[in-house]
Amino acid sequence: MKSKLKILLLTLIIISCKNEVKKNVIDENFCSNELEIIIDENRIVINKEGNFGTLETNQKTQPKSFKLTRNETNILFSQAFKLITLKEYTIHTKSCYAGQKFTLRLNCIDKSLEFHQLSVESWSKISKETKGIYSILKNKIKIEE
Repeated sequence: MKSKLKILLLTLIIISCKNEVKKNVIDENFCSNELEIIIDENRIVINKEGNFGTLETNQKTQPKSFKLTRNETNILFSQAFKLITLKEYTIHTKSCYAGQKFTLRLNCIDKSLEFHQLSVESWSKISKETKGIYSILKNKIKIEE
């Protein structure tokens, strides 16, 4: 009787301690709390929930805030995700790091997705996604093309 109880208990322990494989599906909502765009020394941060953004420059001035519509915010995040997940694109670079440093990052609490280029000729001309991002931001803030 004791041996049957031990076998049953051992079987229950083995069954309850299964290894679970957790799949992370990277879809458009995978990481969409905050969008960060860094162009050289300028940093733009867009908050999805609040539909606003801030521009921080390398100067010692206060960050400039700007308002976005819900639609503009959704387009920016969607274009950023598409850029990060692009499989093929052409980048015109400059030698000796004379071009723009460009980083686009979707931030969440415990993860980030990023697209980074060290020396691009013009960040807004990398893809149709960056053109879309630029067309929205240029109407809100003074931004380099």
